[in-house]
Amino acid sequence: MKNEDNQTRPDISFAVNVLSRYVNNPSQQHVNAVKRIVRYLINTKDLCIRYGESDGLIGYSDSDYASDVDTRKSTTSYIFMMNGGPITWSSQKQKTIALSITEAEFVAACEAAKEMIWLRQLMIYACLIRVISPQPPPHIPKCLTGYMTDVQSWTDYDGRLIVYPDDNNSIDVSYHLDCVGQLQRQLRQFPCSGNNSVQYLSMANCQFHIIPSVFHYKDSCGNTLSGTVEYLTLTGNNFSIEYTFHPYDVQMNATNAKSAFEDTSFERNIANCWSNGLRGVTFPRLRELDLRLCRIRKLEDSMFSGMPYLEKLYLGENNIFLISAGTFSGLKRLIHLDFSRNYEFDEYGTYQGLYFDECNVFQELVNIESIDFSFTKMAQRNIDGFRHVSAKLQRLSICHAGLSNLIPGLLAGTSLKFLDVSGNINIFADDDALRGLEHSLQVVYANDIALKKLDVFENMKSLEILRARNNEITTIGRKIARSLVNLQVIDLDMNRLIAWSRPTVSLMPSLKFLSVRSNNINVISEQMARDFENVSYIGLTGNYIVCNCNAREIFELALRNEMDRKDELIEEKRKNQYANVSLLYHSGYEDVNYAIANRKYVRPNCIGNNCYNGTPLEISGKFLLFDYDKATYNCLTITDGKTKSFARVPSCKETKDMEVGAAIQNYWNKYLLIIPLLLMPFLIIGFVFKRNLRYFFITIRNSAMLSLINKNEHIDENTIFNYDVFVSYSNEDRAWVLDYLLPHLETDCNVSVCLHERDFLVGLSILENIVACMDRSRAIMLIISQRFLVSQWCQFEMHLAQHRLLETRREDLILVLLEDIPRRLRPNTLHYLMVTNTYIVWPKEDAEQVLFWRRLKKSLVTQKMKQPENVSLA
Repeated sequence: MKNEDNQTRPDISFAVNVLSRYVNNPSQQHVNAVKRIVRYLINTKDLCIRYGESDGLIGYSDSDYASDVDTRKSTTSYIFMMNGGPITWSSQKQKTIALSITEAEFVAACEAAKEMIWLRQLMIYACLIRVISPQPPPHIPKCLTGYMTDVQSWTDYDGRLIVYPDDNNSIDVSYHLDCVGQLQRQLRQFPCSGNNSVQYLSMANCQFHIIPSVFHYKDSCGNTLSGTVEYLTLTGNNFSIEYTFHPYDVQMNATNAKSAFEDTSFERNIANCWSNGLRGVTFPRLRELDLRLCRIRKLEDSMFSGMPYLEKLYLGENNIFLISAGTFSGLKRLIHLDFSRNYEFDEYGTYQGLYFDECNVFQELVNIESIDFSFTKMAQRNIDGFRHVSAKLQRLSICHAGLSNLIPGLLAGTSLKFLDVSGNINIFADDDALRGLEHSLQVVYANDIALKKLDVFENMKSLEILRARNNEITTIGRKIARSLVNLQVIDLDMNRLIAWSRPTVSLMPSLKFLSVRSNNINVISEQMARDFENVSYIGLTGNYIVCNCNAREIFELALRNEMDRKDELIEEKRKNQYANVSLLYHSGYEDVNYAIANRKYVRPNCIGNNCYNGTPLEISGKFLLFDYDKATYNCLTITDGKTKSFARVPSCKETKDMEVGAAIQNYWNKYLLIIPLLLMPFLIIGFVFKRNLRYFFITIRNSAMLSLINKNEHIDENTIFNYDVFVSYSNEDRAWVLDYLLPHLETDCNVSVCLHERDFLVGLSILENIVACMDRSRAIMLIISQRFLVSQWCQFEMHLAQHRLLETRREDLILVLLEDIPRRLRPNTLHYLMVTNTYIVWPKEDAEQVLFWRRLKKSLVTQKMKQPENVSLA
């Protein structure tokens, strides 16, 4: 029964524990209790412990005060859960008699804590859990370089030590009301055996206003704190209060009268006395000093000169606004400096940026490898201070520091690998801002910096991760893409990217992760679908995409890849061989792999029992959708303006088959209708609709002629245009065109306009004149009104304009709406043009017409500037 209790049945643990106290001399009552437990086990033999998904290690403890009526001892119980089921539990009588419920609970919690520490060590050894530093509260924003707790493992966010207590090398008096007294008591009781010494010391949140002079205290072995401590935290104290003393020099004269003179020099020396507890003290073994959240305002000269072996200095989340020139004097071995999240306001509530007393404040830090100024606003002149930084610098964060215009080559003398400049508007205003870092820079975060192009990253041979969210990037230059040979991750969410029609992504041979969410991509071209072939993960949500077969092909291929491959996390190409890996911590790969690990799988969109039809695809690739959501992967249908799932759009092969089938079916339908009615319609049409019949044959002739005119002609950069714009309009809108539009275009805009009633050549057919004028005009302008849509000839010109632009591979179409056109009145051709092109509406108010002409002029001038200047043949 005891075996069952210990291994699989925590529900009988308490009962077995109570009965086991009487095994030496059991009574009939105890035997009956045992039988009752056995009956319970028989009736519940089908019960089992079930384990599910991982939710970490969770423990619970409780006590039953004075539950043993014979000895008045309490009972301790605890249970630890993992993956939804219990893995260890206990219910035992306490060894001592608790004098209160609180004491009984404290003993139970202590036993549970010891069990938890043992379990954690076991799981770390068995690689069941990873050792992760305690994280700051979730409301604290983080940049690429993370937070202080990411680069060390001996203290948590609140300053408590997290080293194992059985190491006999730490003292933690944090959150005590009498920290100094508690420190003295623990030093007297410190075990003096072997090589034990106080290496870890926490005096966090002790309500200190100055650092106390306690480092001359000795432990029971006779060692002073200053001589043994290696890791010291004073987090959470208040060092903002400046004590000012007014000592006086006293002199006496012959009349015994006393004269007092204020000694102002002494006042200056002690005005900022919070650090006096460190002055004059040498710490020969101190390696890390934590002064976060202490409301420090100034850093004076030589503050840390007594710490020659200091390696890491944490000064984040203070109110520092001034760093003196000699602050870091003597810190020759410092390799990590944390100045993140420093804010200070003057007496008027105005924000004070951080100032360097001299530009060479970092000159003493000859071994510095990591500097963190995240969320610390700095004066622009401070940017020149990085010119004197050590050549060993590998990690730098100046995110949201209020800087701009990074000086070209400023960091060229460093070994910089990880850089975060997010939140600094126009920090990369110069394309040479990163000059000299081509062979070292691995990870760059450049979010929200008003970046318009990626030229600053050209020839970054070692760059592996680039995140440039919330900028104004419109294209990825092919030359830039070709130079990023080691780039694995590119995140361009919330930019202004548009669809591309030439190979771009495929030019980056190492690319595995592409995120272009919330951009201006409104159609997935065939080249885009083929461009994703070698990418492992893509994200497209947030783009208003028009439905086409390429969207279906991407969805279908991602669905098939879900069945054929497993998720693969992205790993660093150039593994860091640095001894202290945590020092060069960055969240670049963590952020990407988190998105991969938490993505939703693409599932087939089933209709009844038909979930997967195995339609042949015209593209190939291995990519998965890391941002898939059934509700967001939708596209817009042109015909009815409604949204449709990617899965319900016909594939490219199905589209072609349907087109061929529809053409054949339409042919036979027409043929079968003509045979029985062949004679009668022609007689009626020939007699009643003579003119219409004549127009029909003219239209047939013109259509045939259109297919032969300029059939293989394409517009290139050498094409000579006779006109800047060809204007198509209905006869009812002629007055507006001649009275308003033509004077503004030809007089104000200096634009050459082609009108059918003025510029058509005599002797040619109307169709030939229209085609010739369209081809000799740089742009085509359609004046759309309801009268325009009623005219069949105008609709023919609109179809012809779209046909000629597609045939000559041009996109120079300008739509001008003289009035609002409801959806029900729009032909499909016009609706498609309005969905895929930006149009301009003629305002009724006189005040708004000035803006109308200004926008129209800008559009025409832009079209005119697209082609080089040519000498007109007209």
